[in-house]
This record gives sequence, C-alpha cells and structure tokens, in this order.
Amino acid sequence: MKAGTSADANPPYGKKSSFRKISLTLSQSAYQKLIAEAARRKITNEHNQLLSALIREAVDEYLSRLES
Repeated sequence: MKAGTSADANPPYGKKSSFRKISLTLSQSAYQKLIAEAARRKITNEHNQLLSALIREAVDEYLSRLES
C-alpha cells in the first residue's frame, strides 16, 4: 500500500474535525505488521508513519475495493 492512496484518508493536522474516533482490537500478528510498515515508512522517510494513518489507509483501500 502506497502512501497517499486516498486523498481524504490522512488530511493535515487539524483537518479531521469531521472524522469519527473509534477504538479497535487487533490480533498480535496484525499489530506486528502495522508496526513493521510504520518502521519501514519511517526509515524510508515516507508520509503517514503513524498507526492511525496506516489503519485509515487500509480501511479506505478496502472500502474502495468493495465499491468496484
């Protein structure tokens, strides 16, 4: 999954007022994969390194696949 796959998934700081906050429980395996991707992005100096940004991207990608 590339950074910026959705223009609306990760807006700049302070531009998420219309977003809804949720909490979720992940398996240890899914959590480790998220941590690895966040670390990879940090090392390569890519955008959206935070876990919340990665999850928003993944949800956006999944939902766009359902629509097509």
